[in-house]
Amino acid sequence: MEQKDARTIQRELARPFAPEDLEWRLQKTLEDKLRGIAVPYVTNRAIQARLDDVVGPDGWYNEYKPWHRAGQKDSQLCGISIYFPERGFITKWDGAEDSDIEPVKGGLSDSMKRAAVQWGIGGRVLYSMDTVWVDIEKLGRSWIIKKSERAKLDKAYTDTLSKMKLTPAPAGGVQSTLTPKQTKEAPAPAPAAGQQATPPPVQPLPRSKTDSKAGIYTVIAARLENRPNSTTHALLEGPDKKQIHAFAIGERSELVAGTQLTGVKLELQKQDTVVFYILRDYRIVAHQDQAA
Repeated sequence: MEQKDARTIQRELARPFAPEDLEWRLQKTLEDKLRGIAVPYVTNRAIQARLDDVVGPDGWYNEYKPWHRAGQKDSQLCGISIYFPERGFITKWDGAEDSDIEPVKGGLSDSMKRAAVQWGIGGRVLYSMDTVWVDIEKLGRSWIIKKSERAKLDKAYTDTLSKMKLTPAPAGGVQSTLTPKQTKEAPAPAPAAGQQATPPPVQPLPRSKTDSKAGIYTVIAARLENRPNSTTHALLEGPDKKQIHAFAIGERSELVAGTQLTGVKLELQKQDTVVFYILRDYRIVAHQDQAA
């Protein structure tokens, strides 16, 4: 993926989203009148797709930390890190309280939305919208926006874009997260008469899979993350010139930019919507071998 300067990244991240990439929640309800105020949020899938489009699936990552406050509801912090060639990874953080429904999951989701706003993703237009009143209905113990109000909400959003003379980007929330867009492959030719069709290859599940990679990996950038157990986060470029994020347990001072590795063993992991690698083993290529 071509390198972009900071201003280009900022401009592309801030591009307005399509109405399909928004979700609406009730901010205030008048239960006796069955009315409420709706506020928009960009979905996490759309945020992830936007980051993939702008900096590439290997040019960003997110991480979470629990935030406990005595006597108050627990909260979650989310940091979104974006890689800049001239400065390495830069992280911006924000947090949200755990929700009443699926508390931790809700806190993680909301904290990422707020961290995205720190990068200018979705914030400008959404905060510029006028108040939107909608019809509401009871669902269990909660109040929700009637489905019939969606067209009205979409129009309120697109009208705001028109006033600001902005054009939304194509909908991106349904795209796979942290996965490069796949090109459509041509169908396999039909087998000749009398021949058996070759079955398609079985696709391995991308979870907890350990793979010993041949060839040379180069450390592009690395940093120590101070967690309860220190972890070294490295951006590696493989023999195929693709870049991946890998985490090694402990402080690995030898993993500095320019260091070359061989005998690399990687374990693919997936946590929530984040895909990453555990760096299980490697050997440093000697300087004389690197020079050769």
